Amino acid sequence: MKSLKWILVLVIVWRLALLLVGSLGDNFVVYDPSFPYSVDRLAQYDLPRWLYSWANFDGVHYLTIAEKGYIGTGLIQAFFPIYPFLTGMLMPIFGSSMITGLLVSNFSLIAAVILFFILVRQHFDFATAKYSTFFLLLFPTSFFLGAMYSESLFLVWILASFIFMDKKQWLWATIFAGLAAATRLVGIFMIPALLIALLESEKTDWSPSSLINIIKEKWLIILGFALALVGLGAYMLFLNGEFHDPLYFFHVQSEFGSGRQENLILLPQVIWRALKIVFTVPLGLPLLTYIQELVFSIGTFTILTISWFQRKSLKIPNSWLTFSLLATLLPPLTGSFSSMPRYVLVAFPLYVILASWTRHRPIIRVILLAGFGLLLVFNTILFIQGHWIA
Repeated sequence: MKSLKWILVLVIVWRLALLLVGSLGDNFVVYDPSFPYSVDRLAQYDLPRWLYSWANFDGVHYLTIAEKGYIGTGLIQAFFPIYPFLTGMLMPIFGSSMITGLLVSNFSLIAAVILFFILVRQHFDFATAKYSTFFLLLFPTSFFLGAMYSESLFLVWILASFIFMDKKQWLWATIFAGLAAATRLVGIFMIPALLIALLESEKTDWSPSSLINIIKEKWLIILGFALALVGLGAYMLFLNGEFHDPLYFFHVQSEFGSGRQENLILLPQVIWRALKIVFTVPLGLPLLTYIQELVFSIGTFTILTISWFQRKSLKIPNSWLTFSLLATLLPPLTGSFSSMPRYVLVAFPLYVILASWTRHRPIIRVILLAGFGLLLVFNTILFIQGHWIA
């Protein structure tokens, strides 16, 4: 109960602080929205700009889906249904789709932080859980968890799934994994995480004979993991019926103008492209965004990869790292690091790793958290003022 109160106070302070930061944005950066519908869409909600700007960029598309569904508007089919449908279901209660969406995001944020603390505490001591939570909330793009985006809701599903994996309650773990896959595409990587968690729970020595025996004994549970694809499958059937393309959510990605392609692009080529952009773009706010995309992408890959080889000493479950590595590797394979500073938010072992690495280095920990916090303030202001971050 003490921990719950501490987490609630922490999240409320975080939320109010970022709302204040966003409301002061005009004092630092000119409002210059670089996305469609900023005036003829968001401004129509009769809310102050510092509040409706929390639905900037992708938030506009989620609002459209919540109010009108997927038919009649282009590109919105790239956004998966659970978050906007939940917003649409609750909209009659609160009267405004934007207010409802922001409430869904922020209550999901509270639930996600609580679940995150519980999950980490199940595997580590209180100090590690506490500082992992600090790293999560001060991460430079954590403001997206309180915006009209699906990140916080997605975190709720995956964290709940991992908690039930620890309890060996495979049906519930699969249900939450399925909700994750219907919220964001990378939720499909919860299936290999489920399989690895099951094998780890059986104390396998990873030899072929041991694996075969476990599969023979647990084949029904393993087969049941396919239920995690039901939500995604239903969305694909809908897209096939309406647009004659079950992968339409993927095929429209290239139309967003973020450099994404439909064919596979190898990671070294993506890195080379990102470096060329960084060294050729003139000085200005866009350059800072490109630098963040490159740094957070490479930094996250590097930390997770190093941790994979240190997972025994770090005591990070293989299932956590498997999901996180796959979830952060998939988006760049479309040819761009665009949005990666936001996508890496769901790689939750990252915060545990940073807390563990700095456990006996308090000065480094303070410097990291302070640096993250300053960059979080900077990015929040830019986002609220209509500048692209992720």
